[in-house]
Amino acid sequence: MKCSTPRPGFLIAIEGIDGAGKTTQCLRLQGLLERWQQPVIRTKEPTSGQWGQRLRDSALTGRLSWKEEMDCLLKDRREHVEELIRPGLNAGKVVITDRYYFSTMAYQGALGGNPLELMAVNEEFAPEPDLLVVLDLPPEVGLDRIRQRGDQANDFEKAATLEQARAIFLGIEKSYKVTLNALDPLEDIRDEIFRLYMRIAVQRIADSGMGPREQLNATLALFGAPPV
Repeated sequence: MKCSTPRPGFLIAIEGIDGAGKTTQCLRLQGLLERWQQPVIRTKEPTSGQWGQRLRDSALTGRLSWKEEMDCLLKDRREHVEELIRPGLNAGKVVITDRYYFSTMAYQGALGGNPLELMAVNEEFAPEPDLLVVLDLPPEVGLDRIRQRGDQANDFEKAATLEQARAIFLGIEKSYKVTLNALDPLEDIRDEIFRLYMRIAVQRIADSGMGPREQLNATLALFGAPPV
């Protein structure tokens, strides 16, 4: 059964191939939301937990088998959802995640998995985001950015894998998905993500069934203003 229960918080997933600028945009968006007095949690996948760390180590020391990777990914994400994402949403916070299950679709799909089946497995327990941002970037630019920051491309970051992953990201069909050009200026990207968040949040308040005064105060809270 899909996790579609309404919740007071807002989940933003920022996705894209390696080098697309996901971490940079998560940081910039967090800063902007906090300036507007929004309660924010910024997180990432794989996490720093035992299963996530095993995945990070394997990227540098030698790939796990496809089955082992999937096992670690799902265990890591289940912990992430239960210990941080769901509690944050239930507390009414804006949760920004740097990668989510769409990366599993893209990267494990690039290795031969069925992206739609991978999506279905994850959506059995992982809440769908309110906003999915895919930062689109040509693989050669992503690899160049990786080298420029002093890192060495690992097995997840080979050109052929990135090209396949990019195609899967672009092929995701979700009503809450938006694709942005990762080559655009950093502040323009951040501001567009913020505008999308505000537009969706305001519309959600309008569709909530709350009374006029409650709607007004909920909208004022989005703009960091006190209730009336």
